[in-house]
Amino acid sequence: MYGAILVRWGENIPGREAKGLDVFGKAVNRFEELAKQGRVHSHREFFSLTGRQGGFMIVDGELDELMKIVAEEETLTLNTQATAIVADFEIQVFGGGNDHSVQQLMGNYTESMRELGYM
Repeated sequence: MYGAILVRWGENIPGREAKGLDVFGKAVNRFEELAKQGRVHSHREFFSLTGRQGGFMIVDGELDELMKIVAEEETLTLNTQATAIVADFEIQVFGGGNDHSVQQLMGNYTESMRELGYM
């Protein structure tokens, strides 16, 4: 199944901007290396141009590999560092992104609801 990791962050905590750039650079380097290794398909970073400062990163690839990456020590360390330098840090894993994965997820949802008697 195909999926994506969504990493979202808010504004910098005042006084921690330099550390923020350092941790962001480490995260980009990590996912670039994972892409070179073929463990993820791609990563893209976006920054808010309107409203509050912040941004997000999308990493896509095979869902089982993404779940492994999220639980790896290096990822956990980067996440801990990020929570210390930005507000509203969040990481989520999603399934979907192509017809096969969406059909599989919707089939699972439908079957689960049938088992409960809701469909």
